[in-house]
Amino acid sequence: MKVYVEGYGCTLNTADTNIIENSLRDYGFEITSNIEDADLVIINTCVVRLETENRMFARINYFKSLNKKVVVAGCLAKALKKKVENLADLLIMPREAHLSGKILYKHFIEKSSIEKDINLEEKLKYLSPSLITPLPISEGCIGNCSYCIVKIARGRLVSYSREKLVEKAKELINSGTKCLLITAQDTACYGFDRNDNLPNLINDLCSIEGEFIMRIGMMHAKNVENILDDLIEAYKDEKVAKLLHLPLQSGDDDVLKAMKREYTVDEFISIVNEFRKKIKDLTFVTDIIVGFPTETEEAFENTLEVLRKLKPDYIHGAKYTSRKYTEAARMKQIDTKIRKRRSEILDKLRRELSYMNNKKYIGKKMRVLVTEEGKGITHNFKVVRFNKNAEIGTFKEIKITDAKTFGLFGELC
Repeated sequence: MKVYVEGYGCTLNTADTNIIENSLRDYGFEITSNIEDADLVIINTCVVRLETENRMFARINYFKSLNKKVVVAGCLAKALKKKVENLADLLIMPREAHLSGKILYKHFIEKSSIEKDINLEEKLKYLSPSLITPLPISEGCIGNCSYCIVKIARGRLVSYSREKLVEKAKELINSGTKCLLITAQDTACYGFDRNDNLPNLINDLCSIEGEFIMRIGMMHAKNVENILDDLIEAYKDEKVAKLLHLPLQSGDDDVLKAMKREYTVDEFISIVNEFRKKIKDLTFVTDIIVGFPTETEEAFENTLEVLRKLKPDYIHGAKYTSRKYTEAARMKQIDTKIRKRRSEILDKLRRELSYMNNKKYIGKKMRVLVTEEGKGITHNFKVVRFNKNAEIGTFKEIKITDAKTFGLFGELC
């Protein structure tokens, strides 16, 4: 059977899409990039926001209109199972990605059911190398954010063993990977379920021979506090990209409390300042939700003030959308026009801050991993375009000559 696979969502979901495809190949399915040739379609879904959910259902209905068998995988299948199961021929949950080939073979070929013995670490077996490869380190989280539907989809924290992760990373690097994207729902809580932690993992990964860089994915501030000193020490290794992705979500303590984020604005600022004090050229990325049900005008202004103080290199801004089954969905919602206005104000500020941060690199020399013709990523994970072609997969020194809002420009040294 020929299968067309379409994936959406975060880096963790990107890894799952890769795992799904390789699992299918293991069971004799052929992956096709042409939907017209496909006998069936797998869509690996995201459900983090309402707009995303609507897009997922639109794609599912489109595939059905082509008279294709449709398999829905990922977060939508788990979080909104009742809503999607009547549309799909089959569901695959996030923790079943590595079983996709077996599940499809049993269902569509043998026409029989499957006993699912889920060993999550088996997922790692199905990751294939590329120049930039996501490496999932855990599944689920330990948070209880009042607005988040992903917890429903991904469940409680299950960390992969450090030994298995290092073994897989070695395999990927020896097969040509030059950049590892260390990914999880929250990388900072890695190992909390098995008497281990993220700094230990980073240190072991850094000991792998070869020239490569790793980017540490999104971290929850309340969990960073528990490992802060060791984490900063681990970040000093040249193999660790100098990027801190730490979502603030709101710059108002009352809103943070209603969100159940479990840290204060001052605690958050302290973490960022500590990182900046000890890690040179740190790229600080954060996330902000505007229009959360309890966000007053004053609370929104507080958020803007904190952002002006912290000056993030990049801000992922999002209008709050109500997610089914979450605590925040039962709160009184803010008018959509107010959410839109606040989002526009935030967008203007984030552009100003990004441009201001990028300008300070003009005239500096930076180590860059060449990822495409005339394009690469710096040691602190900024995108840079340069004047001459260089071999893809090599590390070069680039002198920065110009900066735009979301990127740098330079010349090969």
